Amino acid sequence: MTIASFITVTCCLFLFGVFVIFSMNMNYIGKQLEQQCELQAYMYLETDEPQQRAVYEKVLQLDNVYDATLETERQAFENFKKQLGEDGDLLDGLEDKDFLRSSIKITLHDIRKSNDTKKAVEKISGIEKVENYQDTVGKVLSLTGAVNKGSTVGMIVLMIIAVFIIQNTIKLSVFAREKEIHIMKFVGATDRFIRTPFVIEGIMIGALGFIVSYAVILFSYTPAISTVKDLIKMFDFLPLQSCALQLGVMMALFGTMMGAIGSAVSIKRHLKV
Repeated sequence: MTIASFITVTCCLFLFGVFVIFSMNMNYIGKQLEQQCELQAYMYLETDEPQQRAVYEKVLQLDNVYDATLETERQAFENFKKQLGEDGDLLDGLEDKDFLRSSIKITLHDIRKSNDTKKAVEKISGIEKVENYQDTVGKVLSLTGAVNKGSTVGMIVLMIIAVFIIQNTIKLSVFAREKEIHIMKFVGATDRFIRTPFVIEGIMIGALGFIVSYAVILFSYTPAISTVKDLIKMFDFLPLQSCALQLGVMMALFGTMMGAIGSAVSIKRHLKV
């Protein structure tokens, strides 16, 4: 039963670690999305270069603007041509046509204030319209939050399952020594004296489960992330050195707490004689 408990706790801790890694990477992706959230301010076609520069300087002075990049008509044309790839030749001869406008890409300090910043940019003379992509980013961030909440629920469920398993394992040991426990109580042994060996046993089961599951995660993390990055190239993921310590501390606390709680609960009823 002890071996079975150790294997089960190891599996629970491994899943717990996967949930933690997943949540940490989702938060990391969310921060990347926040940094990529930009306003796109388009100027009128007739705006000349000095006016464009003046508008750009006014945008930089706004409170919530972290950075801004001016894209002229010529730059917009070249970028559009690159986006078409092999079909970029279709635009040959249109270099001098005014069908693309100059614009300013605006990076914000706080995306939650993007609507207020949008209104402030729209008031600047020379700005025709401002595109705000916060809705799309907001949906992704909402999904990230929902995933994190789901991971938290999963961690709690795993903890309950592991505590239940350890509790029943220790309970078998307690049943086997029930007479000895009662005799020790009759001759004056304290509850703490009797409880301590069982709690230590539970902690050792949790600690051994932590060592094995943590080692498996450490060895498999980098290959797994490399595989995911090949499939999803638009986001970066946390490197192992950035999350290994935090993950180890959380898993160690989780494993030892499961063992201690499971043992303490299982021995409690038998201390009443």
